[in-house]
Formats: sequence, C-alpha cells, structure tokens
Amino acid sequence: MLYLIKNGILTQRLHNRETAGKLDEAPTGNARAINATHPPIVRMTNTAIEAGEKSFEEMIADIEEGVYTVRMLGGQTNGEMFTFSAAEGYMIRNGKIAEPVSDVTLTGNVFQTLKDIDAIGNDSVYLNGGCGIKILDFRFQNFTFKSEI
Repeated sequence: MLYLIKNGILTQRLHNRETAGKLDEAPTGNARAINATHPPIVRMTNTAIEAGEKSFEEMIADIEEGVYTVRMLGGQTNGEMFTFSAAEGYMIRNGKIAEPVSDVTLTGNVFQTLKDIDAIGNDSVYLNGGCGIKILDFRFQNFTFKSEI
C-alpha cells in the first residue's frame, strides 16, 4: 500500500517517470489522461483515507454551531485551492443536526484544510466504482463533512 500521509506526515508524492526523475524519487505510476486527445498528467487513482476512531455522534457532540454537509456535487481545484458544492447541508446546533441549509459551497486551501482535520469518523465504507469511492466523515473546526472519495 502506498501511503501519501502517515501519522500526519507527508511520506511520499504521486509521480510519473518524468516528475520522479526531476525530484530524484521513485515513480508511483500515477500518470493518466482524461482521454486519448490529452497528454497524461500526474493524478490520483483509487485514494482512500483510513477510518478514525470516533462515531459521528462523538464528532459533533461538542460543536455549538457548525455546518454538516453531505455528498460532493462537483468542484474543482486550482493549484492548492479547491471549491466544491454539497448536495445537502444542515446546521449543527449544540451537538445535534438541526435545520437544513441550501446552496452550500466550500472553498479553501487543500493543505490548510488537511491540517485542520481534528477527527475522522469510524464509519468508513469502501464502494467499488469507476475510481473507487470511500465514504467517511471528517470533522474540522465547527464543520463536519461526509465525503465520497
């Protein structure tokens, strides 16, 4: 298994032969193209985050006011920045799921967001799909997200 991050530390990067050679690192076979008209670029394949130890209820128990989002509708990245919309959103009030919210769009810096994760749910499920989907809950400061990776 290839670990990109282990115990909170970046341990390896994704590479094709060209990028691996430039950084004097081993290739990981991570070049692929959108289709035959585009050149291959370094991209993730089946990527997963291991389940954590907390239940969903434990993750939201001490959030006074926050947002819970469910399923990514679509999004994009630009360098270190990301933006995506959630299919569903709910307020978290005093540790409980409350009223629905609409038009939830999340944006931020990928690296800062990864640093801000303070819990990962124990309810991870891996579903076989075109790229592989792993569903789990993340908790950031006053924000909880159910992802489909």
